[in-house]
Amino acid sequence: MTPPVIEQEDGMSTEHTTRTSGPTPGADATSPDASAGERGADLPSRPDWRTRLRESRYGTLGVLVVTTALILVGAWFVRDATAPDVSEVSTTAQASGPAPAVGQPAQDFTARTIDGRTVQLSDYRGKPVWLLFGASWCASCRAEAPDVQAVYEQARKDGVEVLAVYLGEDALSVRDYTRGVGLTYPHIPDPDTALSGRYRVMGIPAHYFIAPDGTIASIQVGSLDRERMTATLADLRR
Repeated sequence: MTPPVIEQEDGMSTEHTTRTSGPTPGADATSPDASAGERGADLPSRPDWRTRLRESRYGTLGVLVVTTALILVGAWFVRDATAPDVSEVSTTAQASGPAPAVGQPAQDFTARTIDGRTVQLSDYRGKPVWLLFGASWCASCRAEAPDVQAVYEQARKDGVEVLAVYLGEDALSVRDYTRGVGLTYPHIPDPDTALSGRYRVMGIPAHYFIAPDGTIASIQVGSLDRERMTATLADLRR
């Protein structure tokens, strides 16, 4: 290392340090005396602010997508677990008369059963009536049919009547189905959906529970278990 040169001027001393160009002997690129260019060549490059902002946006978007997907999946499972078993249907006949409503009189009708017997709803005045809309092709209707039969066998002792209407089916199809399953309550085919349309049926099974005074006490769409059937009929007899 070159020693400092000291000059005297007017009694004041001034110290100058003389450095030779280039690195100090024995120093390497990592020493404090290394140039900034040499240090930068050995260090990894840092992303600029534009890159960091873009990566941050992509990360936020990914989190939002995943969160939304989880919410939708959760909502689907909740909806599927709580929704009743219903088969959506449409009627071809034009609806006539007032729409059925709880507390309002049930629309009277006259129909023929698969046995050729004529039934009229008003003839059952004074008795609780369970008017059931379904179809032989409806999985939920078929599943609840044994329970309907079992509850009917008990409830008819108290005067309860069950009338089952089969949407869009003829007498032969209904007869084959009901005999094969062993259902003994009255069955009414509704091939032109005139009766189903009058009661505004949009999903089956559909249950209309009619009080002895002829008013609708309850409307329930979807399959019912035996306990629900029994409890609803018990309310009709009170």
